[in-house]
Amino acid sequence: MKKRIAALIIFLTCISSSIVIGQTSYQLDLENSSLTVKGTSTIHDWEMNVEKFKGQMVLADEDIHGLMSGSLAVEVNSIKSNHKLMNKKAYEALKEDEFPQIVVDVIQVSNQSSKGNAKVVITIAGKKREITEEFLIIYLENGGIEIKGELHLKMSDFDVDAPVAMMGTIKTGNEVQVAYSFVYKKS
Repeated sequence: MKKRIAALIIFLTCISSSIVIGQTSYQLDLENSSLTVKGTSTIHDWEMNVEKFKGQMVLADEDIHGLMSGSLAVEVNSIKSNHKLMNKKAYEALKEDEFPQIVVDVIQVSNQSSKGNAKVVITIAGKKREITEEFLIIYLENGGIEIKGELHLKMSDFDVDAPVAMMGTIKTGNEVQVAYSFVYKKS
């Protein structure tokens, strides 16, 4: 009986070791990455920069096509403009007290050389939506990977009411553009 248990342990160890071989983990390099949200209002266009976000991905054989998992988490209270009132209205609209993070989980990636498509699930203010986005891939000399793109979202798709100010005379548009440049380094 002891020999069977020992053999089973050795077998499981060999299998788990072979599964891990060929996988490369990457962490988001916050210092070299950027994330910006842009939109319109009845008065002027606006822009907010995201200061705190983190992400990771695991690839098979260091190729984005072999994505095994990937995620991104954005701290809602780190989405900032130069206007305190705008920040406050954005946090209220995104229900920051109840949902302090925006989360993106990557489901599937397909690519052809420097361009790709990703199927992702985005959770904003507690509401999940599956979307497909197009992006550019740059393999860096240091072994890192840069992923760039612009995502178009509608606030109403996530049950987020467009922020208003001055008793409704200033209202933001429903559509926002999320421009990103993510640099991942091997971890």
